[in-house]
Amino acid sequence: MPVALKILALFAALYVTFEVLRRAGKWAAWALFLAVPLALTPYWVRVNSFDPFCWLKLYTVCFCVVWGTALRFTRLGDRAWARLGIPVLLAGNIIEAMVTDLIGGGLAHELNAAAGLLLVATQPYARRATRVDTTGEFRDLRYGLTRGWVVAYTVWNWAFVYLNYPALVGQHTAVLACGLVVAAYDPRLWVQARAFTLGLILVATATIDAALRPWLDTSAWSDERAGVAVAGAALAVAIGSAAGARRGRAAYDSGADRAARGAAQCPTRRTPTVRTPTPPRPTRPNSRGPARPGPRSAGCSAGSK
Repeated sequence: MPVALKILALFAALYVTFEVLRRAGKWAAWALFLAVPLALTPYWVRVNSFDPFCWLKLYTVCFCVVWGTALRFTRLGDRAWARLGIPVLLAGNIIEAMVTDLIGGGLAHELNAAAGLLLVATQPYARRATRVDTTGEFRDLRYGLTRGWVVAYTVWNWAFVYLNYPALVGQHTAVLACGLVVAAYDPRLWVQARAFTLGLILVATATIDAALRPWLDTSAWSDERAGVAVAGAALAVAIGSAAGARRGRAAYDSGADRAARGAAQCPTRRTPTVRTPTPPRPTRPNSRGPARPGPRSAGCSAGSK
């Protein structure tokens, strides 16, 4: 089977599994990304010879899925400090890769590390950037990223895998494609899709790497000159994303300033108070009955005769 068809098949399997887990609820996610890693760790240690980065990435991504699931389905999602864990964990995962690039050395690795630094600097950290969609059917976790940032991350991460783990480029092309498809219709769901699909491929790699790697081995794609070009492209896209985010923020701020100045120059008119006339008070009837005429005076009596 051609490599492209293998990547497409892996993409389809990952995307369908993500949609199933998205609908399955908390226990399925916690079983797959908490119980399974704890149970299989002795086996993984025995059969794999991963470098420190791969081991760290495996468990940190599983933790990210567990944390995100807790935000979605428990009261932890109501706490701002807990929701702040999402951008912090994302930044931490990028920094892990940056350190690996810097340790690798060379122009390509340095360019890619610079792109990663821009991604960390431009992702949102505001308190309201992360929220749980409690009105939706699946209680999705939404994080306020833009499509430009997601594209920059995708190019940067693809370059990272290409430079450091060329044999796994095919696998991670499928993983990154899942996130791009989700971001195409809602970039705020990207972080949830990214955590699930990356966690799935890492758990699969740790469990059946001896079968999965030969099935989709892209080591032949490695080329030093191409690596420099890919890393340079990642940095260029990251710069473009950062510039676009800055322009959008400046436009928003200038619009808010204009609205504030307009409100200051045009004071609000006071609406005149319309007073409703008070209706006359009803006359109280005399409880003693109609008034009796008083006695006539003598003068009147004389005049009438």
